[in-house]
Amino acid sequence: MSASGSPRVVSAADPPPADPPPSDGAASRPERSWLRRALGRIRVRLLVVNLVVVLVPVAGLEFADLYERQLLDALERDMRNQASLVRRFLEMELRRGVPLGEEAHEAALRDAAARTRTRIRVLDRAREVVVDSHRDGPPEGPEAPPPSLLGSARSTGRWASAPEDRPWPTVPDRQEVRRAFAGQYASYTRVRQRQPAVFLFVAEPVLHPRRVVGVVYVVRSTTPVLEELYRFRRGLVWVTAAAIFFTLVITLLLALSISRPLSKLSKAAGRVAAGERDVAVPVGGSGEIRELGESFAAMHAELGRRLRYIGEFAADVAHEFKSPLTSIRGAAELLEEGAADDPAARQRFLENILLDVERLDRHVSRLLELSRIEAAADTARGGVALEALVRHVVERASTEAHPVELEWATRVALMQGREMDLETALKNLLDNAARHSPPGEPIGVRVEDAPRGAVRVVVEDAGPGVPPAERDKIFARFYTTDREGEGTGLGLAIVRAVAEAHGGRVEVGESARGGARFVMTLPIARGPR
Repeated sequence: MSASGSPRVVSAADPPPADPPPSDGAASRPERSWLRRALGRIRVRLLVVNLVVVLVPVAGLEFADLYERQLLDALERDMRNQASLVRRFLEMELRRGVPLGEEAHEAALRDAAARTRTRIRVLDRAREVVVDSHRDGPPEGPEAPPPSLLGSARSTGRWASAPEDRPWPTVPDRQEVRRAFAGQYASYTRVRQRQPAVFLFVAEPVLHPRRVVGVVYVVRSTTPVLEELYRFRRGLVWVTAAAIFFTLVITLLLALSISRPLSKLSKAAGRVAAGERDVAVPVGGSGEIRELGESFAAMHAELGRRLRYIGEFAADVAHEFKSPLTSIRGAAELLEEGAADDPAARQRFLENILLDVERLDRHVSRLLELSRIEAAADTARGGVALEALVRHVVERASTEAHPVELEWATRVALMQGREMDLETALKNLLDNAARHSPPGEPIGVRVEDAPRGAVRVVVEDAGPGVPPAERDKIFARFYTTDREGEGTGLGLAIVRAVAEAHGGRVEVGESARGGARFVMTLPIARGPR
């Protein structure tokens, strides 16, 4: 509708509205998601960590520049010390009346230059070179080409000043010489195209007595610095290469020992989550990875066991509930068809319905009790006063028809467990013994020590006993030997559930009284005695 309320007419020729262009945030969101997933992978994280380790020696290559400046500082100090020594010597000679251009001076400096590879020249007041240790060429011989690895001392921000394509000025015109004749110490660095390429110049004024009468001019190539840097950088390169190699090996080993087992375990977990049951859980690797695989395999096995339990439980419940429900339905149908007109028949059918309802009610109560015990198998347990619990149950179960005789043969006073469940189990054993014992026959209860820190509760009766063929089935749900239908078949199943929930077991055998002998063994926590 338009603002005036009339409908807006759209022509068929009008183009459809264009989709708005995707924003930059929407376009970059998948990229961020992909990056987040990639960085979340263990192998990627391991690679990043190892790359950081590799960057440490690589950063050392950058520190070589700082080391180079320190070496050049040391070289300059050494040259200045040489120049100062020569200056002091010449000043002493001047005081003795020996001129600057003495031939013996040049011979001495030539011998020194052969050992230090330092060219030393002396300029007189007229700025003429009167002494030159290298007048006849380097006395030490030609200098070997300097090594070069990842850079050189050709550009050291502090000293580099003369462009490579500019010719060097003559010695008297050089600025360091001019400053020395002005009475100041001066140094300078020059670069040329051929090797050795970089030279450090130092000029020191000669005073006599307080006037500048000459200049000691010392020059030296930076080849020693380059040689030291070469050794330093070569060591760093070897360290970096070794770090990269070991990083690759360690990353590969970690990927094989961590990432691959986890990847296989993840795939198996995905198959289990998808509903597959017969999945072989891979257990590989070592340490925590293997423990994780074993835990997951145990969890998968437990889930399978519980699924089977649920299926069997549902089948048992359906089977046990079907008979009373069928009976109730049949009685109701008969009453509907006319049996209600006969008072006797109506009373009989109503009594049957009530009996079946009571039977269902007992089943439901027992099932709820069994499910509560099994659901609480992993809950925390407290201290249980065993003797007080057993005596309380025995006192309530003992009747004139079936007296219960208690024999206490242990000094255990306290055990870890759930008191209500233990009381239910013992009560079910006594009820089962009373139901199958002849009237007047006592029921025996004995509590005694068992091996490996356990306690044994034995219940014996004088009934018909349990045939060997039925002993493996008697603890199953809904299994009963009661032909009159009074039992639910869940009492002994509850006893087994309580024993297993406490880490114990229950067994049945033949009693010395002629009946059945039920033995429930439970681990204990020994308390005060």
